[in-house]
Formats: sequence, C-alpha cells, structure tokens
Amino acid sequence: MRIPPLLLAAALLPGLCAAQDDADNSIHAVTVLHEDGTKTVTVTDPVKHTSEASTYDGGDKLTQKIVYTLDDNNQLASGIVYTPDNRPLYKSVYKRDAMGRVSEEDDSKMDDTPIGRFVYEYAPSGKLHRIRAYDSQGNEIHGAAHRDEQGH
Repeated sequence: MRIPPLLLAAALLPGLCAAQDDADNSIHAVTVLHEDGTKTVTVTDPVKHTSEASTYDGGDKLTQKIVYTLDDNNQLASGIVYTPDNRPLYKSVYKRDAMGRVSEEDDSKMDDTPIGRFVYEYAPSGKLHRIRAYDSQGNEIHGAAHRDEQGH
C-alpha cells in the first residue's frame, strides 16, 4: 500500500496540514532522521507557495521527492510525487473541511486517471482519528490505512 503524501507532510510540516496564523515568510528547511536510517529534507518557501520534501536512503541516495503547491494560506493544496530520477509518478490534490484540516486526498496519474483516494476523519478532540483508503473505482480498501486517536 502506498503511503499518502499527506502522511509524510503531516510528520514533517505540521503547520501545512492545519490552519495556521503565523505570517513568517522566510524559507524554512527541516531535516528529519527516520528510525530506519533514511532522512527527509523539506524546504518550504511561503513566498513562492511551494514546499519540497526529498527522502534519502542511508547512503544519502535520493529515493523520492514530493513537490507541494501551497494555497494562499500556505497550506497544502496539491503535490507531485517524483521518482529518484526526477520523473513525475503521480499527483495528489487536497480538500479541506470547515476547520481548515485536510479531509480528502485524491491521487491520480499524471494523465488524471484516478489511482485512489484517502479520506481523513477526525475525533472530537480534533486529532486525526482514521484514514480510509479507496481504490481507483471508489471501493474501500479495508485495513489499508487506519489510525485511531492514540496513533494506532
């Protein structure tokens, strides 16, 4: 099962996945070292409304890049996932709920052929409760992506 680009973004860019008030327009770079020895370097440019997350293996070889377009509030609007040799693999478009949280991610091939969809459900506390995964025909993929309020 492919990991939704939003899950990577949520781990690296928490302010981009929820409404934010700060008006800091400086470029931000964040490096996250993962338990498996990989790392992700994310560079966000609020002025250009872009963010780029590059993931590297333990030998510093690029394994994936995601280029996000940010909306006027510098929140995720869309993203393109690239292969290590910089070929576009697929794209994602994000929809938001009334609280400004991402409520849906629609993934498609570069020719707009649907790949799948993720629906994000939130607990009354506002924390992510569950992610429902759907295939390209709209059928739910049971057990594919689930997370409760405790992160299980």
